Amino acid sequence: LPSMKAGILNEKVRILRCVVERNEFNEQTDTYKPIAWIRAAVSYKTGNRVDINHEVFYAYTKTFYIRRYQQINEFDRLEWKGKQYRILAISDDREYDQKIIECELIND
Repeated sequence: LPSMKAGILNEKVRILRCVVERNEFNEQTDTYKPIAWIRAAVSYKTGNRVDINHEVFYAYTKTFYIRRYQQINEFDRLEWKGKQYRILAISDDREYDQKIIECELIND
């Protein structure tokens, strides 16, 4: 996106952070808990549908544009429209005061 105007950030995205907990059997479990709602611009990057072992797998990648001051790292996840996305890379764009986040859809 060429510039970071408020009207372009028209999607609500939730940041999920990994929390390591122990269950009643003292096993370590990773759960993702919401830490913040942010505004973002979302653009479609690539996508395809693959059949692996007679199971359909959707490999979609999206690019999220957020403000630079948002605290986010590569170990977080993004939730948008009920689907979770794994963060592949975060780029800091000082010229337009934004972070560019490359993500892929998590297939469960």
